[in-house]
Amino acid sequence: MNDELRVIVSANIKRYRKKMRMTQSQLAEQIGKTVEMVCQLENNIASTKLSTLEAIAHVFGIEPYQLLLPREYPDFETLPPELTDLMLEIQDQPKEFLESLTNLLRYCKIHHSI
Repeated sequence: MNDELRVIVSANIKRYRKKMRMTQSQLAEQIGKTVEMVCQLENNIASTKLSTLEAIAHVFGIEPYQLLLPREYPDFETLPPELTDLMLEIQDQPKEFLESLTNLLRYCKIHHSI
């Protein structure tokens, strides 16, 4: 794992753990690792196997890829309900439709300051 990705993963593990109101000890117990290992992960001192990231994601109730996303991506569950509903409605649309919609939104943002 490269350094930039390790920083993102470390921050996300800590953020999700705190969001769940868990201690490092509780997380360590649930994934079968030591508290020291969890501490090292959160402080970007160590990296880990994908299987451990999968176990951590499972404890947090998220998909493993969410641990790899930079902070600026919103959590799905924090979006307004209207936007969540819209995303669920369009998720199965063809790629071309989604690209057109994305282009339209970019145009609107540029020309109308939305």
